[in-house]
Parts: sequence; structure tokens; C-alpha cells
Amino acid sequence: MADAVEMLRERKDVGRALSYADEKKLIEAAGKSRSPALLPLLIVTLDTGLRAAEIRALQRRDLSLVWKNGVIESGFITVPKSKTEAGTGRTIPLSRRASAALTLWLARFSQTDPATFVFPRHSVGLIGHKREPHVHGLRFDEPIGEWKKAWKDSCTAAGVRYRWHDLRHTFITRLAERPEISEQTIMSLAGHVSRSMLARYSHIRNQTKQSAIEALEREASAAILAEKSPQSASDERPILN
Repeated sequence: MADAVEMLRERKDVGRALSYADEKKLIEAAGKSRSPALLPLLIVTLDTGLRAAEIRALQRRDLSLVWKNGVIESGFITVPKSKTEAGTGRTIPLSRRASAALTLWLARFSQTDPATFVFPRHSVGLIGHKREPHVHGLRFDEPIGEWKKAWKDSCTAAGVRYRWHDLRHTFITRLAERPEISEQTIMSLAGHVSRSMLARYSHIRNQTKQSAIEALEREASAAILAEKSPQSASDERPILN
């Protein structure tokens, strides 16, 4: 029977990381999106590296938040369900902007039941003369559906082309570019990483390490030249009797 099974084609590309310029464009476009969920989904994904299925499965019980004066000061996410054993149960601290995005998003809803989905299923309609987006048909016991169209529209508005999974790739790449962050920490935050992606990130880390060594060499060379430099002209003048 195994010979009769045709395996699905597997993507070999690991994605590409967003530049900070493109990230800014996408955030601005997402903020104007007809889907009010797109901006918080975008920011939380960029700053946590969650897969689409992981962020969709988040419930209130998976958020450990510190609130102060109605604002989330800090917190972390515990991933309830992942495609791999390594990814399930991992914890990811929230950045300041992810905390701010979640503050605005959660303020839309009065539901605080632990089983409530962070991004519940809903519909979006346009009301009034200004055709402003309006959320309705909320189902807190069901997760949000797809947001492919909203994402595609925002990419078009921003003048860029990225897959949603590139946001996760961006998160891991930026971690890999920091030499002080260990590979163990990266794996702990990202969960399972495929061999092809691990090879890509290892290459990024090698480039970063090489840059770090070159920076040390430049600093050492500058220090040696400073020691060998002649004294100032005033110090070289002969003393007149």
C-alpha cells in the first residue's frame, strides 16, 4: 500500500525575514484593515513567533498577564497546542508592543472566562455613511477563522509580498542575529525547527559571529594604533633654557 501513496509536495524554502521598513508598512496597512483582528494578530505573531494554528488556539487561560490601570504591563503566553511536542507548552514573554496590542484587543470584549478564545470567531460588516468596520456574530467558544484575504489586502496596500509564516521566520531570524542569545534559548522560544530552517539559522548565526569577531579586531587595531601614535606636537617641542 505504501507504494500506492503519493506524498504531498513539501516546500523547501524556509521563508524570508521582513525588513524593518517593510514591517512598518505592514503594521500601518494592518491598522487600516477592514479586519480589526489583523493588527493584534500581526504584532503578537511578530513578537512571539507563534504559528497561525498556535495563535488561533489561544484561550484566556493561556495568557498570564500583569494588569495595571487597565493596561497590560507584562506577561507571557503558554502555547497550548503545537504541531510538535517541543512546541506544546513552551512559554513566550510578551514584548511591550504585544502587551499594548493585546490590551486594545481584549478591551473590545467583556468575556473573561478561561475557556474564551483570545481571538474568537466573528464576522465584520460595514455600517454608516463612512462604511466603518463593525464586529458582530461573536462566538467566544470557537476560534477565529482564516484571515488570508485581510493579510493579502494589507500586503497589497503596503506594496510588499510576504507569507504569514514569514512573520515567524522573522522572529527567529532576529533572535539568531543576536550573538548573546543562545541556540537553546532560540529553540525554547520557537519550539521545533526543521533541519532546513536550522541550517538557515545556523548560517545567520555564523555571519553574526563573524561580524562580532571583526568588530573585536577593529577595536583591537584601533587600540594598538592609539598606543603607537606619536605624542602631540606640544609634547615633542624641545625645552628651551
